[in-house]
Amino acid sequence: MSKTAAIFGLIFAIDFGLINSLTKVYPQLQIHVLDIGQGDAILITTPEQNHILIDGGPDNKVLSELPKVMPYLFSKIDLLVLTHPHLDHVAGLVEIVDRYEVGAVLLNPVAYGSGAYEIFLGKIAGRKIYSANASKDFRLGDTYIDVLFPFQAGLAELNPNNQSVAIMISQGGHKILLTGDAEKEEEAKLIGYDLQADIFKAGHHGSKTSSTLLDEIMPKLLLISCGVGNKYGHPHAEILQNADDLGIEVLRTDLDGNISIIFGDYSLMRSIFAPSWRSFSSSFS
Repeated sequence: MSKTAAIFGLIFAIDFGLINSLTKVYPQLQIHVLDIGQGDAILITTPEQNHILIDGGPDNKVLSELPKVMPYLFSKIDLLVLTHPHLDHVAGLVEIVDRYEVGAVLLNPVAYGSGAYEIFLGKIAGRKIYSANASKDFRLGDTYIDVLFPFQAGLAELNPNNQSVAIMISQGGHKILLTGDAEKEEEAKLIGYDLQADIFKAGHHGSKTSSTLLDEIMPKLLLISCGVGNKYGHPHAEILQNADDLGIEVLRTDLDGNISIIFGDYSLMRSIFAPSWRSFSSSFS
């Protein structure tokens, strides 16, 4: 090989790597828990670059955090999931619907008197909307979205947290369990199902009223989305102690910022622009 050809090959390799980095395209399953304060906003990216956004947080901070983990050249959210209508989950989705192409929406269509929720429902009118129930699951490429709860859409429940859409995302032998703000009453209804998962996003921001099935889920990682110094005291010491007793590593947005896990790459970073990266290694492969 001539020196010129060798140099050209090196430049091509560097450019390809640069493009891959700039577009944040990885051929592995990814989960990104966004640091949006006291609330939830979670992006799942499939190996085929389908994007699933679960909740949008309490305000528009999701608009600045989502581009940090979503490829620059992508502006489509293939599936938008609202777990339940509380403000700290729905408010950020109002602008998301305006700024991104949304392929489909999954929600539990419950009655709830909230301005942000009503605005959101108005904005998604006319789009492809699925009422969440355990008999209707989804597939995006090789990624399977199993709706665990509700068993029937729209069932009346005094506590909206216990109307939360709960889903298990599976791909290539990896599993991610997401239960919104489900508390112990909803979690009790899931007993008897196969809940084991590599990653579990703690219910209700690490509240002591949730995450009561850790010993059945037995995740390698417990992810907690909560705001710095929040008035609720989330995450609760009892949840943290339970995780420690079971040997489960805990990551929290209030301490770690944006949490990104790329399966097969074992990458964990505070955020795409963080000054330092933490490495995480486990038997995810």
